[in-house]
Amino acid sequence: MIQRIKQTARLMKKRLEYGCFSYHHWLRPIEKNKIVVSAYYGGGYADSPKAIVAELLPQGFDIVWLVRDGQEKTLPAGVRPVRYGSKQAIHELATAKIWLDNCRQKYSPPKRKQQVYFQTWHGSLALKKIEKDAAKQLQPAYLDRAKRDAKKCDYMMAGSDFCERIYTDSFWFRGEVLASGTPRCDALLKTDAALTQYVAEAFQSKPTTKFALYAPTFRQGENLTAYLQDFTKVHEALQNRFGGEWKILVRLHPNVAKLAKQINYGENILNATDYPDMQELLAVSEWLITDYSSSMFDMAIAGKKVVLYTPDLDNYLKKERAMYFDLKELPFQLTKTPEALVSQMEEFDEADYHKKLAVFQQHIGSYETGNASVMVADKIKEIIAKG
Repeated sequence: MIQRIKQTARLMKKRLEYGCFSYHHWLRPIEKNKIVVSAYYGGGYADSPKAIVAELLPQGFDIVWLVRDGQEKTLPAGVRPVRYGSKQAIHELATAKIWLDNCRQKYSPPKRKQQVYFQTWHGSLALKKIEKDAAKQLQPAYLDRAKRDAKKCDYMMAGSDFCERIYTDSFWFRGEVLASGTPRCDALLKTDAALTQYVAEAFQSKPTTKFALYAPTFRQGENLTAYLQDFTKVHEALQNRFGGEWKILVRLHPNVAKLAKQINYGENILNATDYPDMQELLAVSEWLITDYSSSMFDMAIAGKKVVLYTPDLDNYLKKERAMYFDLKELPFQLTKTPEALVSQMEEFDEADYHKKLAVFQQHIGSYETGNASVMVADKIKEIIAKG
């Protein structure tokens, strides 16, 4: 009896290391057809979880999406909203067969052996160093959560040999990496006329409108100093060099979304910061202007045009995170002034650009085919079918 008590105490101590005391939920059976999903800590229907769920919806699963207040309106029919971080959310997680997330879990019950956790992560290819590789720049509380989350993960999915190495070496991850591609990038490799029309209508534009997207990443100092703010000459360059009717969508990173109201917009310069799905904006845009955002790699998968505007490059490299790639060795033109940016767009050499893209994709060992969502959804269906 004493030995059994000691074993139980050791087991409970080990379980309590996960920081959650919701073990009473273990009295409830696991519902094998239930899939609980979260993206961006309670954000709406977006990113790789969205792409995977879209493939699972016709199968009749009980799909629960954990959302913050107001985000439930983004969910399609067939997806059940539950408030992120609530007691009900803990219950749903505790009784689900499948967990699907794109960020480290903040609120979850202890995972049971019969449950399977898919971690999609929120990027296709990282520019800035992440997780273990950026441990000195990350908060201790986050590192602790990341390590505990990694112990629970069963599957991650990679779009290249490079990504697979990072997940294996730098994520404290010991599960299986699926060489599937990146689900959220599938839409970039397909033509979707309905999506094009939907986004055009969202910005009160014609279906024939051509879009360029300006999507810089955030800085630690929350101001617009390093951001492009006058788009007049950029718009003129697009019109003159490529023809057609162009509009520029401006989308700031969620961490500095409040700065969006400080930018001057107009008929052809539109505020897209609050648009719920970044991937949809990338999918309909022909050009991306960014700085240090990994969205450049998403656009590269589709062979779309990218130019980097980095007026604070030297300072950024000193104060922000180290990078996996030298920006000067990437296939994208690097500019530091508005004049150089406009010049690069006016003189853009598409043939040379695609040659550089091909070399880069070979270098990272890309295996993006546009079918990642189907592959991951099939894996989930296979697991559920086995019970």
